[in-house]
Amino acid sequence: MTTVPDDLRAALGDSYDLEKVIGQGGMATVYLARDRKHSRKVAIKVLRADLAAAIGPDRFIREIEIAAGLNHPNILPLHDSCDTDGCLHYVMPFVDGESLRELLNRKKALDLTRALEISGEVADALTYAHRNGIVHRDIKPENILLSEGHAVVADFGIAKAVRTLGGENLTRTGFPLGTPGYMSPEQAAGMMDLDNTTDVYSLACVFYEMVVGAAPEMWPTDEATRLGRFVDASPGHRQILDRLPGQVERVLTRAMAFRSADRFQSPVEFSGALKSAVEGRRFVSDDSAREIVRAAADLQEKQTTGEDALSLGGVQQIAAEVGIPPDLVDRVARSLDAPLTPTEISPFLGAAPSRQFERVVQGELSEAEYAEVIEHVRSSFQDLGNVSSLKGSLTWHSTVRNGGRDVQFTITARNGQSKIVVQERFKNLAGALFGGLLGGIGGGVGVPALVFGMVFGGPAIGVAGFLASFGGAYALARGIFVSKTRKHSRELEQVMDRVADHVSQSNDSRRLPPAAR
Repeated sequence: MTTVPDDLRAALGDSYDLEKVIGQGGMATVYLARDRKHSRKVAIKVLRADLAAAIGPDRFIREIEIAAGLNHPNILPLHDSCDTDGCLHYVMPFVDGESLRELLNRKKALDLTRALEISGEVADALTYAHRNGIVHRDIKPENILLSEGHAVVADFGIAKAVRTLGGENLTRTGFPLGTPGYMSPEQAAGMMDLDNTTDVYSLACVFYEMVVGAAPEMWPTDEATRLGRFVDASPGHRQILDRLPGQVERVLTRAMAFRSADRFQSPVEFSGALKSAVEGRRFVSDDSAREIVRAAADLQEKQTTGEDALSLGGVQQIAAEVGIPPDLVDRVARSLDAPLTPTEISPFLGAAPSRQFERVVQGELSEAEYAEVIEHVRSSFQDLGNVSSLKGSLTWHSTVRNGGRDVQFTITARNGQSKIVVQERFKNLAGALFGGLLGGIGGGVGVPALVFGMVFGGPAIGVAGFLASFGGAYALARGIFVSKTRKHSRELEQVMDRVADHVSQSNDSRRLPPAAR
């Protein structure tokens, strides 16, 4: 094992005791160290001097701070970063486990179930990073660590900095911006403007290696993508591929398509397709799901009243039976103009007399967590309300006194999912506005207008003045009602989203490896 250089030990000695080298790659050397301040083991990644010079230490530190903001149970966090005496490095938790590369070196190939678990967790991490504008660019077994059986993706810091800062300089000097065998065709061609599909390609290569025992030998051709088979696979690979469930190879060839537009557009879409292929369920793509949800939205617009109204929660539950995950339905529904919750417009009021929002999220909220959710709902609506709980269902009602809001919040946990429903009836608001304004302005202005009009202009003028005052009061009440119901609807949706995020985060924390908690 390579020894720790004395100058490096001296440069970092004030904060860390460097023990030994635990990894070495094309971009950096990784050292095991003890954090003196917190008395904990850490891993310190020290960049190669030429890489640090190409990127520039000051800007690297600023950019890596952006990557340090990533907070996900399947992403290895960054503790610190620094440029000490020309030594550009960053500090990560030490994962007391092995990398996927080490596991594959021992076992060569994994069973489908384990490969699906690992790829699913990596896909979750990548999709989260993509939402935050970060493409990894170097997904490979070496950058996937296994902690207590869970996959943790490393090296987002370098990927972000290289993407933003050192691209041209590093390309000119021949520095690799990926790893052969896992790089997408566009990345291998030196393109810098890469999108999420380059990580989809790399993750597909990793999954291929997990189940076949070796990385893909070449990029699939257009014919391979069309046929859904690796037509140029070697006899050894072909023998293993033929033993996989029928649709798995088709999913892999699509994920590794030569043109990025032909691939799955997100890692979770790819992992969802893999799971459906393994389970023998029909996979529904984003485009197909969009058409399904759009048809549901069109039906909702035509049938918006009573118990027959089609809600988002209902669509999610039905979609789950045919292999469409709830979060995909939610994402597609949000991109449509047509609502998926009952929104019957009252011609008199100018808006719906009630609004209801529903979401189904993965994970069940435990009864021990009910108190925290109720406290959040109470603070959101500034109302203690009334709470009831029965067989995994929690309901909160507002007290509706002194003209208050008539709100009901319900969360039901069942079969590994939580259904969240938030509803408000606007009867009190309508009564206060229309009754108050029509009675106040209409009566206070309309009656005098009627009297003066009849005295000074005759009955026609009096009636016209009376109707005009009532018409103005009605128009004002209607406008305020529409504005307030829109505001209340946004608040309802925000409460629902925050509770949904809480359920998801609680579920993630229960999956979080003990070393990362």
